[in-house]
Amino acid sequence: MTLPTDVVQIISILEAAGHEAFVVGGCVRDTIRGVIPKDWDIATSATPVQAKALFKRVIDTGIKHGTITVVLNHRPYEVTTYRIDGEYLDNRRPETVKFTSNIEDDLSRRDFTINAIAYNPQKGFIDPFGGHTDIHAKIIRCVGDPMHRFGEDALRMLRAIRFAGVTGFSVCDKLLNATIKLRHNLADVSPERIRDELGKLIISPHPWAVELLHSTGLLPYVLQQTSTKSISGAAGWLMSCPPNEAMRMALFLQCCEIDLAQYETVLRKMRFENKIIKEISLYLHLLHTPNPQNRYEIKKALRHVPQDLFENLLTLKTIVDPSQGQIIQVICQESADIIKKGECFTLRDLAINGGDLAKLGVTPGEQMGDILENMLDAVMHNPSFNTREKLLSSVPIS
Repeated sequence: MTLPTDVVQIISILEAAGHEAFVVGGCVRDTIRGVIPKDWDIATSATPVQAKALFKRVIDTGIKHGTITVVLNHRPYEVTTYRIDGEYLDNRRPETVKFTSNIEDDLSRRDFTINAIAYNPQKGFIDPFGGHTDIHAKIIRCVGDPMHRFGEDALRMLRAIRFAGVTGFSVCDKLLNATIKLRHNLADVSPERIRDELGKLIISPHPWAVELLHSTGLLPYVLQQTSTKSISGAAGWLMSCPPNEAMRMALFLQCCEIDLAQYETVLRKMRFENKIIKEISLYLHLLHTPNPQNRYEIKKALRHVPQDLFENLLTLKTIVDPSQGQIIQVICQESADIIKKGECFTLRDLAINGGDLAKLGVTPGEQMGDILENMLDAVMHNPSFNTREKLLSSVPIS
C-alpha cells in the first residue's frame, strides 16, 4: 500500500517513541479494492496521553474510548489506542473499554472481516480473519460469530447491508440468518444511526441491496412501521435514479406501501432535517399528479416548485412510469425555454408591484392581492402583457 505523506509521518513519530502504529479499517479495505480512501484512521499501542504528547495540534475527539484527532497540514487524522470492548448490555455500545498493546486484540472486536485488516509500511498486512480473501471473493462476513457481533451492536446488521450497497459484495448466508433471528434488536438503536446507514445505502452504487432489508425482516424496524411489508420494484427504480438522497428516498418510500399521510411521520421519526423532509414530501405528493398540458400550466407548476426540484420531479415521474418519457422530455424543454427567456411566473417577476398599486389608490390587503394575482395569471397566458404601461392601464379604478 502507498500511504499519504502525513500518515507515514504520524506512524513514524509514534514508532520513534517506541509505539506500534498501523492504518486500519476502511482505508485499508478501500485501498485493496482500488478505491481512494476518504479518511485515514490509525491504530496504535500508545495510550491517548502518550499519543497526545507527541503531536503539536491534537483534539480530544473521543478520548474516553481512546481516540484523539491529530491535525497535520490542516487535515484531521484519527489516532486510536488498541482496545478491547467490554460487555454490551444495550445492543448499542460497550459498557467499558480496555486498552491493549496487541493489534490483533483490536482487530478482533471489529464488525466485518473486510474492516479488520491493519497495515504498516515495514510490517505489512495484519489480517487474522481473512479479510483480504473476502475482499477478493467479494463477500461480507462477520469477525467471529454474527450472532455475537449483532448482539453487541444491532446496527451492524444494517451496516452489513449498507456495505453490500457500497461495494457490490454479497452477504454470507450465516450473517443473513443471524440478521433474521436478531432483527428485533434494531428497535434498540437510535433513529439517527439508522437514518445515516439507510441514507448511505439509498445513494450507494449498488442499491439492489435494499431488497435485503425486506428479505431479512429489517424493513419495519428501519422505517418504524410494523405494517411495512414490501419494497417491490425499489431496486430497479433506485438504479435508474441519480444518487440524490431526497429523490431516491422518495422512490424507496413509494415502494414501501405506506399511506401517503404517513410519509412525513416516518421521516420525522428517523430525524431527517426539515429541509429534506419537505423535499421528499413534495416529490411524493406530486409524483402521481397530472402532468402540465401546456406552457401556461408549466408556469403554474414552476411558481410552486423550484426549478431544480421541478426537474427532479420530472425525472422521478419518468422512472415510475417510463411510458411518460416523451411527454416529460417535452415538458423539460418547455420549462428550460421559459427560464431562458425570463418569462414571468411569480409575483416578483411582474413589471409592477404593490407599491405601484398603492400609488393608484389601491388599498393594501385582499383587493391588492387579487389584482396582482389576476395580473400574474394574464401575464402567464400572454408574456407580452408584462410591461409597466399595460399592467397599470389594467388596474381597476374605484
